Amino acid sequence: MITNSDGYIQLIHFLADNLAIFENHSQQSASTTDTIGDIFSEHIASNTMVVCNQHQQLTEKHRFVIIREIDAIVGDLEEVLSSAWDVPPSNDQMAFIEEFVGLMKNLFDSEISKLV
Repeated sequence: MITNSDGYIQLIHFLADNLAIFENHSQQSASTTDTIGDIFSEHIASNTMVVCNQHQQLTEKHRFVIIREIDAIVGDLEEVLSSAWDVPPSNDQMAFIEEFVGLMKNLFDSEISKLV
């Protein structure tokens, strides 16, 4: 679905272009005890539910494909951000996570519109 798309490649380039945000662990962290991994997971889960609710016409098969895609994306993120995955996020990192996950949701919306 999206992990094989040009849009996903662009999303990964966007992440690569912003990796410096995740290299400095001494930045002031946002007021949370959650880690970068927790925040990514929560935002992705929340947006996945929104996608599925917005597209009621999705079959169970399509929903399973979406879940597999999400698992692959989280795996990619965990691999790329492994040194920062278990660290509380800074405000800049929180802003990036929100933007990244929003772009990811847009990719899913776009691909789903092609399916139905």
